This record gives sequence, C-alpha cells and structure tokens, in this order.
Amino acid sequence: EQKEKKQGHKKKGQKYKSLLVWNLLLKRTDEGHAASIKEITDLLEEYGIDAERHSVSRDIKDLMDLLNKDQDVLMEDRDLLGYEVEYDAALHGYKVVRRPYEFDDLRLLAECVRASKFISQKQEESLLLAIEGLCSEHQVKEIQNEVYLVGRSKTPNKWVMGSMLTINQAIRENLKIGFKYQKYTLSDRSNQVDRRKGAEYVFSPYKLIINEGNYYLLAYDSKQKTMKTFRLDRMKEVKMKEGEAREGQDVYERLDMQTYCQQHFGMFSGGKQCITIRFTNNLLDTVIDRFGNDANVFYSRTDDRHFSVTTDIALSHQFYGWLCGFWKQAVITSPPEAIEGFQKFLADINSKYETE
Repeated sequence: EQKEKKQGHKKKGQKYKSLLVWNLLLKRTDEGHAASIKEITDLLEEYGIDAERHSVSRDIKDLMDLLNKDQDVLMEDRDLLGYEVEYDAALHGYKVVRRPYEFDDLRLLAECVRASKFISQKQEESLLLAIEGLCSEHQVKEIQNEVYLVGRSKTPNKWVMGSMLTINQAIRENLKIGFKYQKYTLSDRSNQVDRRKGAEYVFSPYKLIINEGNYYLLAYDSKQKTMKTFRLDRMKEVKMKEGEAREGQDVYERLDMQTYCQQHFGMFSGGKQCITIRFTNNLLDTVIDRFGNDANVFYSRTDDRHFSVTTDIALSHQFYGWLCGFWKQAVITSPPEAIEGFQKFLADINSKYETE
C-alpha cells in the first residue's frame, strides 16, 4: 500500500469514490432529507474505501460546480444536467434539491401506469421500477404507498407496447396493417382466442384513442367504407403491410373525433335528440362529469331539491340503462317520444322476466 502511494497510484476503489458519493446523494437525499459527511464516509467504508472528510467535501464541491447554475461563472454557457445540490444547515448535510423531473410529475406517471388496463402486470412492474429509479428512496416509499386501486384488471396481452409502436410507424409511413383479433369464450375466460379462426384483419390505421384506461385503434375498413375501432389489447401479431397504402383519408378528415368518441365509447350511439332530464341536486357533479359544461348543455334550477339539464342525446339502450342507475332520482321530462322510448325500454325488460 505504501509502495502504491509512493508511485502515485490511487488506493483500490478510489476511482469509484466520486460516483458512489453522487449515487448516495441521488438515492438518499431530496428536499426533506440530507446526508452528512459522516454518513457518506461510512457508506464508502462499506465499499472498502477509506475516505477522508476533506476529500469527500472536495467531491461534493466538484459536483456542485458541475451541476449548480450559479456555482461557477466561467461555466454559465454550459448545458445543465437538471440537478442541483446544496448544503442544508438545519439538516446538517448535503441534499439534491433539483432533478430533471418534478416529484409530483413522477408520482402522476406512476399512478397512470397503475391505472392503465392496457399495460400488462409485467410491464407495469418494469415501468414503475424505471420511474422509481428517478426518485430518492424516501420518494419511492411515497409512490409505493400512494394509491389503492379498486377492481383493477390488467391485460394478459404482453405485446401491447410493440403493437402500439408498429401502428404509429404505419401511420407515419401511410401503410395498412394486418393483425389477428381476439375474444374471450365462456369455456376459458382467462385466455383469449382468435376471432374468425385466426384470419388476418387488414385495415388502414389513423388514430390511437384512450378511453377508461383502455387503448383503441381507429382504423378504416376498405370493404365496408367506414371507420371502426379495435381494442389494442385484443390485437396480436400486428405488422405493417409493405406496399399497401392506407385508404379512407377523406373519411377520416370528415370525422369529428369528439362526436365519434361519444357515440362509440359512451351511451351516445344512435341519432341525437334534444331532451331534458330532471335530477336531484346531489347528482350535479355526476351529471357534469357525464355531459360537461359546453355551450350546448343547459342547466337550470327546477326547485329547491332538483335541477334540470337539456342537451342533445342519442336515445339508445345504453343511455336508458345509464339512467336506470339513478332509480327515482332522475326523470326524463321532455320530449314525449323520449319518455315513451324509456317506458318501452322498461316494459321490454319487464316482459323478459314475465316470460322466463
């Protein structure tokens, strides 16, 4: 060891010291947590590195010179790395006070990953590990304990991300795609089987849509001359059709996406009609969540216990079923044909139970 010193060589492990110091600051410190010089030297000892307090202080100063925008006027024009380190006198240590990503943003990303049905369990774990890698150990604990999701279901399709990349590439290159489409059966509800006995679906992709945690593909059907939607987690073996240009551009350009999504992902399928519904006051938030506050939606006070909403709605079984969920707290008041349609809907259900 003395011979190495005389020859100017570093002790074993010394060349990793600065990296270990930086890694400790990243993992163990944040706005509310700091690391003292002693904590840092104790950690280095675990790696077999005998570090003096002054050498560790020099390492941290070098980091601050590199990372902090106001630390060295000679380096003002350099590209900053998005981190900042400072000494906290109250906590008696150094801490990372700025990172490339805000913690609230990372927490939101983690919640989105957990809530996304189109992400498989394995993909969720991998993505959460990547997000947690950008946080301190204390922040990781917050993320892991942040949200409890009720009734969460994850897709068994592990190829969703790859399918998404292929679809986006096909859209950019103006090509059709081919894929197999799957479904569940009563005999095996844990695994999906191919529709049409595994026959290939060929469509022109135009848009990816997220609705209630699921990804959908909006694509043009050249045979039926119309747009159709497909659940991304039910698509497999997605591939671009080289040499087959997309069709249906004119149909897509005429499409109103908001109207289309309302018709295909909500209770709004069918021809629209202006109707008025009376609700009890406690349902105001729920009604606004469903109908929004657009200029074509009109709210009015009916009496001390009720309010009314008037808007264009497609009268469909989905809509009537949604209305049934409010029991006596929601009543269609006009027009007469909407009331008659709802009464027929209820009568048809009632007759089903009378005949079976």
